[in-house]
Amino acid sequence: MKPVTLLFVINPISGTARRPWQQVISNYYNEKQVQLVFFILSRETTAAQIKAVIHEKLPDRVIAVGGDGTIKMVASALLNLSIPLGIIPAGSANGLAYELGIPGDPMEALEMIETGTIIQIHAIAINNEICLHLADIGLNARAIKKFNRGKIRGWLGYGWASLHALYTAQMHRVTIQMESETLKLRAAMIVLANGKSYSTGAVINPPGSLTDQHFELVVMKEISFLETLKMLFTHQPFDSEKVEIFPLQSATIRCNRRIPFQVDGEYIGKVKNIQARIIKEAIAVIVPHQ
Repeated sequence: MKPVTLLFVINPISGTARRPWQQVISNYYNEKQVQLVFFILSRETTAAQIKAVIHEKLPDRVIAVGGDGTIKMVASALLNLSIPLGIIPAGSANGLAYELGIPGDPMEALEMIETGTIIQIHAIAINNEICLHLADIGLNARAIKKFNRGKIRGWLGYGWASLHALYTAQMHRVTIQMESETLKLRAAMIVLANGKSYSTGAVINPPGSLTDQHFELVVMKEISFLETLKMLFTHQPFDSEKVEIFPLQSATIRCNRRIPFQVDGEYIGKVKNIQARIIKEAIAVIVPHQ
């Protein structure tokens, strides 16, 4: 009987706690009847290259070892394939893993890849990007941009960048074309959300689900310290005068000027227009038994 083939796609520079991942993984599977294949990412690696390795090796499962950016790249290579995606959280931020309840301990994550269950999650196609978890324009994207340019890593660096972004936040005039109406408004941030929470635990989208076959557009209409504290520390409903949530299958957003834009924790650049649509049952993901 052919042994199970596992392809591990490893980002060696993810996070602040670097590990010898090939050794850790090989030790775990030392006495198990599996075939291990390792693919190490570089700064130049593309999703197309990962897809080529998948077609060559024909793995039974593909496991992303890294943060949200690594998972996004691997998921892009697996889009509309039936091969399940496993996740070993290893980034500075692990928002999707947090959302799915995937353990942060590597040994527990490896065990889950063997014993977990497989679910289908949806994704959002946003311009030329695929979003699995959360994308946004405005406030948080500015924080990620500053964090990426800073020298302080981890949560301390991100916290400092977030405070700076909140202090210097700007309002933007936007037009949102939805399926049934068009809105013109001012917003500090617009989130295209599959899930509920950022990896900090901050709840941005209380009704969110990765399996409900639609995404939410979360519009922060005011720069509000109170609403930000509510998001960080409670699960209370937002003040609808300040934050409004729309469940959608598609949306077009037009901004009066170019605004910082991030997808799944990666700063993409500044955009003026966004087109978004749901991709139903886009990726099969291994998660803990419910």
